[in-house]
Amino acid sequence: MSSVSTDVLVVGGGPSGCATAIRLAAAGHQVTVVERSTLSSEPIPRGNLLGPSAVSELRELNITPEADDAHPVLGTRMWHGGRSVAIRWPDASGRSEPGLVWRRDQLDLRLRQRAVQAGVDVRMGSQATDPIVERGFVRGATVEMRDGSTDDIRCRFLVVADGANSRFGRGLGTNRARQWPYAISASTYVTSDRSTDSWIETNLGLPDANGNPITGHGWVHPVGNGTLNVGVTMLSSYRDVLGVNVVKLLDQFVDVISPRWRVDPTERLVEPVRRRTPVGGSITPKMGPTFLVTGDAAGMANPFNSHGLQAAFATGRVAADVLDEALTVGNSTTLQRYPAMLDASAGRYHQVGRLTARFLGRPWLLRAALRSGIRSEAAMGAALRIITDEMRADDPGGAERAYAAACVMARFAPSW
Repeated sequence: MSSVSTDVLVVGGGPSGCATAIRLAAAGHQVTVVERSTLSSEPIPRGNLLGPSAVSELRELNITPEADDAHPVLGTRMWHGGRSVAIRWPDASGRSEPGLVWRRDQLDLRLRQRAVQAGVDVRMGSQATDPIVERGFVRGATVEMRDGSTDDIRCRFLVVADGANSRFGRGLGTNRARQWPYAISASTYVTSDRSTDSWIETNLGLPDANGNPITGHGWVHPVGNGTLNVGVTMLSSYRDVLGVNVVKLLDQFVDVISPRWRVDPTERLVEPVRRRTPVGGSITPKMGPTFLVTGDAAGMANPFNSHGLQAAFATGRVAADVLDEALTVGNSTTLQRYPAMLDASAGRYHQVGRLTARFLGRPWLLRAALRSGIRSEAAMGAALRIITDEMRADDPGGAERAYAAACVMARFAPSW
């Protein structure tokens, strides 16, 4: 066993871990990232949509997605019951950014390349197995290398960014709030000659075996390279969630969208993978005296649609700011600001999302909302602004008024 040291050890080389590492390295700190996977060009079967806010976060990391063959999309066609409404991406801050679909393995590869360019020591095929704890403080991790050897990597501060259901985080005592919703999803890649379409598709209220609408959605994301990313997700707040096989739900969804997307439903480029994702800030604690938890490992995915990339970049940015200050002034108590900063930026939004998921878990209520909403472009546009958290502070409309009312209700609701 050998031993090395670094300012910050990041466990996980995905979007959140790389975002944290790139910013810290740019600030002049020594950063090491350990990632258990190995470099691969195989498509990873998971959602790969970047909304305008996530695209802006990438640009701040000096990554230009268009130069890396990310596929621009104008907005989403929202479907329910044979009807559809096309809604462009909301633009609350005037960024005029497009949405993008970027194959997840290519996105991860570009982030790791950018991290190396910034001076980060990125170690692929290396799994952090156990934390090094001294007098109650995390001082690093034991890392198993791909050749079976082990290293002790010691650090001043550690970032847990190893994704949903974080094994390393659980070793440090993180837990999901069991009464809060989580997302269950399955996705795959299929071939299609419509892969350059400028719109994604979002199907609301997918029916279960009894014809009841599920609290969740199906998606079709054209990747631009001859393939589509197709998937379904549902929230655990759905009344009959235990009776739904999400992989079979995906099969049914692919059959439905095959004619209009010109897909052969029997041909899958990768086998669908079932995944469970904590949402709405449901993982605690998010910090310890010498460590922070970010992205999906902190359960920060959007509680309305379970998308996690924007939250991954945002929490990585906040974590890097906090750690930069702690390393610069030499005061680890700075880390105590991290949970409060996350709560100030997303706490109320997460609470409203969890409350909404509880209400829409009742099929009769969801059915009524979808029947009325799909008939109105304004209603669907307002819903998309709330779902993507792109509400207009300087020009409030229906979305902002509905959200304000939900915030008032959330103050008196149980801790959902």
